[in-house]
Amino acid sequence: MIYLSNMPPSITITIQFDTELQKVTGTAGHPVVMSEAASFALLLISVMEEYPEIASSYPPGTLGFTLNGKRPETYSPLFHGDVVHFVGRMAT
Repeated sequence: MIYLSNMPPSITITIQFDTELQKVTGTAGHPVVMSEAASFALLLISVMEEYPEIASSYPPGTLGFTLNGKRPETYSPLFHGDVVHFVGRMAT
């Protein structure tokens, strides 16, 4: 039996995609529910699993991210109400 009282509280993060990524994902963004103290890396993995076409359209180094308007670190903790903005840059 699973007891929910043993589960960490949930938080809601808002994902936003720039115009170019909206063409790939078909959406401007959406809320994501995660466990409290989840990291940016976990969120990034989740988004890439949800939208595998991002990885196939944008090679490493061609995506930018902001967390509440600032550059996140890989293991930056996420908090309820955070906004993560994804920006696609074409490879040169």
